Amino acid sequence: MVEQKDSTSKIKQYGISQVHYCPDCKKPLRRKDGKMGPFWSCTGFPVCRTTFNDRAGKPSREPDEHYCCPVCTRRMVRVQKSDDNVFWVCTGSSRGCKVRLNDQQGRPGSAHRCGNCGHMLIMREGKHGVFWGCSSFPQCTQTYRDRNGIPDISKP
Repeated sequence: MVEQKDSTSKIKQYGISQVHYCPDCKKPLRRKDGKMGPFWSCTGFPVCRTTFNDRAGKPSREPDEHYCCPVCTRRMVRVQKSDDNVFWVCTGSSRGCKVRLNDQQGRPGSAHRCGNCGHMLIMREGKHGVFWGCSSFPQCTQTYRDRNGIPDISKP
């Protein structure tokens, strides 16, 4: 009975609906909103530095597949510069991954690969309007016409 009361007080203290415990130190985990998105952290921090990804509101070693970078599989982060300027960037940008995707109703938009080299395509604005160019430019100069917000990869 003491454990039930202790569990209830921890639920109130950490503001969560179910207590999840750290596998390393057995202290409760808490959900936090970090600059890279939501995650779970051990309440024993800084002694215990165990963290987990947030997947459907529960701690998980696996990231949510809807928020993974299509190139390096690291976590994607939603960036909101203004009400009409919202996009997703890869957290691996410090390691050279330059993936940036449009926001589609709160989720990362679809990604498109270059048919020439396999790198990601980026929507760009040129003197003749919007087009899709390879992210590895100038090494790859492949371009595609824009067809309603997606690259036209059909053969000419």
